[in-house]
Amino acid sequence: MSVTLPLEVYEALEKGLGRDSAKQIVNAFETAISDVTEYKWKTSKDELLTEMEKRFATKAELALQEARINARIDKLESKLESKIDKLESKLLLYFLILMFVIILTNSNALDLLHNFLGFVK
Repeated sequence: MSVTLPLEVYEALEKGLGRDSAKQIVNAFETAISDVTEYKWKTSKDELLTEMEKRFATKAELALQEARINARIDKLESKLESKIDKLESKLLLYFLILMFVIILTNSNALDLLHNFLGFVK
């Protein structure tokens, strides 16, 4: 990045030091300022990249998190399926018990079954 000092600086140095000395000093200042600016830009850019790497997740980290989440989901799904199976068997048992109680306690239900099935009396 090229830096140029204002013409007034060059003219002031030329009056006090002469033309050749003023050119040398201005060139030295411009070079030094350019070098410092480039160095600062590079270090600032490196610091910014380092800070971004700290704050943002990489693709590998995201893939690892995704794998963990998928494993947890699979585990929860298998637990849910087993609980649903247990609940279904309990509901079936409760339904059968309820039907048995209704049939035993209600004489009209026995007559209805006798008419439909023909073997209960």
